[in-house]
Amino acid sequence: MSEHSQELSGRLGFGCAPMLGRVGRKESLRALAVAYDNGIRHFDVARSYGFGEAEALLGEFLAGKRQHVTVTSKFGVVPPRNTRALSLAKSLARGWIKRMPGGRRMVHAASRAALSQRNYEVGYARACLEQSLRQLRSERIDYYLVHEPLSPEVLTDELQRFLDEAQRDGKIGQWGVTIDSPEISATPMAQQAPAWLFEANLNVLDRLHAGMGAGRQRFLSRPYGGGPDSLAASAASRPVRDAVSKLGLEELTEQELAMHFALSLAGEHGIVITSMFSEQHIRENLSLLDRYRALGERGPALAPTILGGGSPRPCRNGPCTDMPEHEPA
Repeated sequence: MSEHSQELSGRLGFGCAPMLGRVGRKESLRALAVAYDNGIRHFDVARSYGFGEAEALLGEFLAGKRQHVTVTSKFGVVPPRNTRALSLAKSLARGWIKRMPGGRRMVHAASRAALSQRNYEVGYARACLEQSLRQLRSERIDYYLVHEPLSPEVLTDELQRFLDEAQRDGKIGQWGVTIDSPEISATPMAQQAPAWLFEANLNVLDRLHAGMGAGRQRFLSRPYGGGPDSLAASAASRPVRDAVSKLGLEELTEQELAMHFALSLAGEHGIVITSMFSEQHIRENLSLLDRYRALGERGPALAPTILGGGSPRPCRNGPCTDMPEHEPA
């Protein structure tokens, strides 16, 4: 693979959330291999993914490759115990997705219910870190994130001290927080976090701004969030249409627009995380990276133009909260 191709594929991360849930073991390993063979070198997983089993499968795949990749894992969402009944339910669910109308929505709802328990106590965080290191067969996790904190109160000084200590000990490269509200982004812990992960697509423009996460390692998830119909409606909104017209990008398809927006918001060193479990999907996303690069300066300008902001501003040591408050109805 050329240096140019490696640079482009480095902007894309492989999302492991479906592994050993709606996607089985064999299909997951095949997708991981195709992604790696096509230059994908960042993998995003969590202690809860695959009902607690996805990290081990990723660790199995990365044996002999670990020095060539980076890995994000997360803690806080508690996976259910893996019982025989759960294994049977997962197997049946994969069949429902393929056969039943609305099957995927039903499985997503069941998964949310099964993964509703949270624990952000330091003792649990420490146990999760040790288990994740074992499952991933690694001495260090490159990025270790607090997963979907439900309220600012769980982001305590004690938790931050633990993460700082784990970083000093070399067990993690950097720690961070997943961000899904202004209240979370405004916390002292989130403001000091070296890494943020947040959803970034055309359906959540009210939760984003052009400088979001600037000065940190940024991971942007779910570039196609909401599905084709929802993205089509968002692409037809006034802010998006005006930005596309201003930049002369009317030729972009909705899929191109969604990915290009995420890449633009991610900045030069950010990574866009997406689940890609077919070779066609992986190659399509890599092709979108090539097309984004071909836009020249218009690509990086897309998100700031849509969001109505200027240049990203660093916030690590400043007072900004990186997320706007919701406007009153």
